[in-house]
Amino acid sequence: MILLNSFTRSVSLALALTMVAPTLAHAKQKLDQPALLSSDALKQVASVNRYLPDYIVVDDKERLIAEFPRLTDETGLSLAIVKSDNTLIPYPNKEWNTVNTQDTSKNFIGLTGMTLTPDGILWVLDSGIPKVGSAPIKNAAKIVKIDTKTDQVLQTYPIPVTAFKEKTALNAIAVYDHYVYIADNGNPAIIVFDTNTGKARRLLENSPSLYSRLEVVARNNIIKPNLDQTSHFNINQLAISPDGKRLYYQAVSGPLYRIDTMYLKDATYSPAELNEAMMIWFKTPSSGGIVCGPDGTIYIDDIATNSVYRFTTGRILNKLITDPRLKWPAHPFVTKNNVLYIPTIQLDQTKLLNKQDHSTVQWPLQIYSLIPPALQNK
Repeated sequence: MILLNSFTRSVSLALALTMVAPTLAHAKQKLDQPALLSSDALKQVASVNRYLPDYIVVDDKERLIAEFPRLTDETGLSLAIVKSDNTLIPYPNKEWNTVNTQDTSKNFIGLTGMTLTPDGILWVLDSGIPKVGSAPIKNAAKIVKIDTKTDQVLQTYPIPVTAFKEKTALNAIAVYDHYVYIADNGNPAIIVFDTNTGKARRLLENSPSLYSRLEVVARNNIIKPNLDQTSHFNINQLAISPDGKRLYYQAVSGPLYRIDTMYLKDATYSPAELNEAMMIWFKTPSSGGIVCGPDGTIYIDDIATNSVYRFTTGRILNKLITDPRLKWPAHPFVTKNNVLYIPTIQLDQTKLLNKQDHSTVQWPLQIYSLIPPALQNK
């Protein structure tokens, strides 16, 4: 019976993969195509001084909430509302944004991921790393669940030590139901955390799909981090389909991979079966971030050419816009009304990447919005 079940599952996996035509592994459309939108479509909605708005969301109250990594300031804000006059309001309050390494349960240490689910819940990933290149503070890594309707922290979920390995650096988060998917780009893996049980599993370890194996290109320049910190370019982008059935992921250099979450949630699948289940979904350019919209369309921020692309569920590729103002566009966000928000962070101008002893970021950093044209064929 065990052999029969194993055989049946292997056949099912093979059939599921063969349902995707061979040509779908590499989309026919080329990246080098005319943009659908002119520069006039790109609207500046906010600007930020001092901090890098790596992740942004816009809640049902139309508040723009930005997350700031510990790259330029190790004691300042981690999460804030960016108001229309560009002032920053600590979110959810000042206390959570006050670093306290002695008691890390009720303050942010080093945020590296954020996502807003349709129910208005903001999920924030705290890596527990207070400074780039340092080790996580013991027991500081956590997931913080915030209700944007009440601005209250509903719960914090400590990430168990079983999820960590040497050089682990948690980076990027996707959520559906009671499953939280987390990227580890320091010791590459996808971590599946179950909020019902508090348990975590490391999956796809040593999979080439998690590594930044290609050159990273930003504004037509090849970028390499100082001190050979190549982990910053490994898997750091996650997006989940609206029905929670598919997880998309990639390293900074691309390409974009896809795996059905049924394989990630079921602990009986072997590492070999998981490696068979994932597939290249699209040969993306070097990317600052991806997001999956309410209709399943994937948006890709291209740091190589200052562009934004979309990739529909029907595998239609569109270049939405190319604009010199998009200087290292970071993790985008799509509202329920299909408005796309794009932060810029000029990461290649930070000390981390510019190979200088000082930042060359041109402040302030801008956050833009655009309205993608209607889809003709999904």
